[in-house]
Amino acid sequence: MSMPADELRTAAEKIRRLAAAVSAPDERDQTFHADGCDITQGRSRWMYDVATAQTPELAAFIAAMGPGVGAALADWLDSEADHGNGIDPAALTLARRLAATPAP
Repeated sequence: MSMPADELRTAAEKIRRLAAAVSAPDERDQTFHADGCDITQGRSRWMYDVATAQTPELAAFIAAMGPGVGAALADWLDSEADHGNGIDPAALTLARRLAATPAP
C-alpha cells in the first residue's frame, strides 16, 4: 500500500507530465482561452489551437483549468506531501482522483 505523500507526489508528477505535453515553452505563462467551443493557448499573435469542445461551457471549463492551474496544483500537492501526517484531505482526494484517470 502506498503512503499518502507518495500518492501526492505521483499525482504532481502526472500533472506536470501532462502540462509539459502542451507545446508551450513555459506552461505557467501560456494561458488557455475559450472562444465559443474553441480553446486556444498563448498570447496575442502567437495563439494556437488546443482543442474544440462540444459546448462553450465545456470550452470555458477546459480553458480555466489550463497548464498554469495544473502547475499550481502540482506545486500544492508537493507542498502537502512534505507535511507528513498533516496532509490536507482535499489534496489526497485530488491525488486519488488523478490516479484513477488514465493517462494518454
